[in-house]
Amino acid sequence: KVYSAAVAKTQKIWTAYLDSIMKVGQMQILRRQITNELNYSCRFDSKHLAAALENLNKAILADIEAHYQNPSLPYPKEDNTLLYEITAYLEAAGIHNPLNKIYITTKRLPYFPTVNFLFLISQFPKLQYNRNLGNV
Repeated sequence: KVYSAAVAKTQKIWTAYLDSIMKVGQMQILRRQITNELNYSCRFDSKHLAAALENLNKAILADIEAHYQNPSLPYPKEDNTLLYEITAYLEAAGIHNPLNKIYITTKRLPYFPTVNFLFLISQFPKLQYNRNLGNV
């Protein structure tokens, strides 16, 4: 009886955890689709704006990378709003990767990656791949 009660309680916890993981995954897919739609619309409606934003972004990233390779080269100062403003334009045009954006930080939990990996491996047989929703 004690064993079956413990198994039932564990099943409840894993079911709730699976629901949370699935919700996060669905939100990530939606964020990616919204970004793709914004990018497509920007390229279709204003290809010159999209090209200018991409080139400005590449130039700024090249300058920052050059600074880290040679610290004597200039780096944007804290009071310079260029990076913040260009980020807003890039996000509005869909020229960013929403999966790389960090909204919340938490303290590191020991063994969380291992537990998460094992849980996901145990749930793979229940998941289905839909080719129509696949992303590159």
